[in-house]
Amino acid sequence: MMILIVGGGWSGLAAAIRLIDNGHDVHLIEAAPQLGGRARTVAWQGIPVDNGQHLMIGAYRHMLGLLEHIGVDTHQVFARSPVNLSIHDPNYPTLTLSAKGKLPWPLSVAASLSRSAGISALFAMRRIQKQIPMRLQSQQDISVADWLQQTKQPARLIHQLWEPLCLATLNTPINDASAQLFARVLQDSLMQGEKAADLLIPTLPLGDILPLPTSQYLDQKGATTSLKTRVAKLDIQQGKIHGVQTHDGHIIEAEHVIVATCPTHLSNLLSPHIDLPTPDTLPISTIYLQYPAASRLGQPMLGMTGTHSQWIFDRSQQHPGLMAIVISGPGEHETLNKAALINIVSQEVHQLFPHLPAQAQSGFIIREKRATFASTVGIQQHRPSHKTNIEGLWLAGDFVSNNYPATLEGAIISGQACAQQLTNI
Repeated sequence: MMILIVGGGWSGLAAAIRLIDNGHDVHLIEAAPQLGGRARTVAWQGIPVDNGQHLMIGAYRHMLGLLEHIGVDTHQVFARSPVNLSIHDPNYPTLTLSAKGKLPWPLSVAASLSRSAGISALFAMRRIQKQIPMRLQSQQDISVADWLQQTKQPARLIHQLWEPLCLATLNTPINDASAQLFARVLQDSLMQGEKAADLLIPTLPLGDILPLPTSQYLDQKGATTSLKTRVAKLDIQQGKIHGVQTHDGHIIEAEHVIVATCPTHLSNLLSPHIDLPTPDTLPISTIYLQYPAASRLGQPMLGMTGTHSQWIFDRSQQHPGLMAIVISGPGEHETLNKAALINIVSQEVHQLFPHLPAQAQSGFIIREKRATFASTVGIQQHRPSHKTNIEGLWLAGDFVSNNYPATLEGAIISGQACAQQLTNI
């Protein structure tokens, strides 16, 4: 049977692979000129860069499994680095979480934390760890800020560890963020063993890691892919989907349609037919700074608190001297023009890492105003299921029916699960 997938992001790609492997005819439609959605490749000064820096870890087993399935050597496209996270602040000593040392995991991480933040921080982390199962099982969600208060986290640890980790993983300020989702992230990374917490640093642009190999895989299997094709509306008659109408009025017929777009586009397409909850969305800014080719951080990723900048990634494996600085969530930085933001971020980077020049040679900003859905308190109750009450209409995407915040892993989990449910009917 013909299955139409609307949206060529990582969720739509995952669904397409699962369906074509199960013997279905697949037609994938994407509005943009290339596949990848919010994790695609763009060009800057002739350099391929990602449309926003993404944090990936060893716990992303669905992502890693999918890549291996389509023939991607994950050992080649990712530099795997054991957790060795240093968070720098203008007013505090550097805080460190590291798996390095003679002690086994997770004692090695605990020891590094106590050395950099004192024994009280060690006990505070232990209180969080003990509370994770309860948070995951509780029917009553609370904010991350309230959870941190309940577990008596010191102010420094909140400022220099939990708040930046929450923003990095949920893209939501701690006063609004879901403790249940944050607990899930902690459970599947820090609590699942050393390999799960490994950082996966891409050695290639994201577009070359999944979208391009998937396109080749689908072509070989006989799928149809249509780029620069925007769906204007769904063709629904008498409670059943018959296909879609594109922006130029063309009708594409299908027995089943999976809509695998971001929540805003999802709501716009479905609003004439289904009353679908639309979550708030939050921005992410990625500032690329080009330094002299020999410039290096010394670690693949470093944290920054007390500054506009939050995380800095060394992307020298892709282009010598290239750094990516990430600012998650809303803030004052949104009011700054590009030149002012590049100047401030350059100064912050130099202040905390003086071996890098005071000013970068050049800079480039990607502002995703609707980068992710807001992972707010109680959001799990509002995430839709894959199957709708319209016959043949299905939903996928990082917001749809999974236990993760807006991550590439969550998008892949949703796409695969949707395709499997459709196959099983």
